[in-house]
Amino acid sequence: METTSNRFVLCDTELCVGCTMCEKKCAFSHYGLTAKEAKTAGIKLFSRNKVIKKKDPKKSAALQCMQCEDAACVRACPLGVIHVENGIIRVNEEDCIGCGTCVMVCPVGAINVCDVEDPETGLSRLIALKCDLCYDKETQACIAGCKFKA
Repeated sequence: METTSNRFVLCDTELCVGCTMCEKKCAFSHYGLTAKEAKTAGIKLFSRNKVIKKKDPKKSAALQCMQCEDAACVRACPLGVIHVENGIIRVNEEDCIGCGTCVMVCPVGAINVCDVEDPETGLSRLIALKCDLCYDKETQACIAGCKFKA
C-alpha cells in the first residue's frame, strides 16, 4: 500500500477572515467553470474544503484533508475508491457510491458526501468529495485565491 507524502494545506487562523474565497476558488478549479458559467448552466459547484467560523473568539479557518499518513478513509472505503496516488489521497469520484463510511472515520471532518448532478445526463448521485491538493494543477486553488494569504 502506497503511503502519503503527508503534504497538506494549513490555514493561518490569525490571517483568515472567513470570506470563503478559498471554497469558491476550489470549486471553480475542480469544475473548470466560473461562477457565472456555472449559474448559467445551472450547475451546483462543490468545494473540497470548507471554512469553519467561530463567533467567540472570532476566528475562521479553512478545513481540508490533512492527507493522513495511515488514512482511515483509505482503509474504510468498501469499494477501494479512496486511494493514494503519487503520495496524495484521492477519491475516484466516478466509482464512488456515496456510502459515507469515509465521512464517519475521518478524524478531522474533511470529507463530505454531496449530491452531485451529472451535467450530461441530469441524473444526480452521492459522492465523497475531499481535498486532493489540486492534484492535476500547478498550484492549489485555495492558496492562489486567498487575498489575505491565510
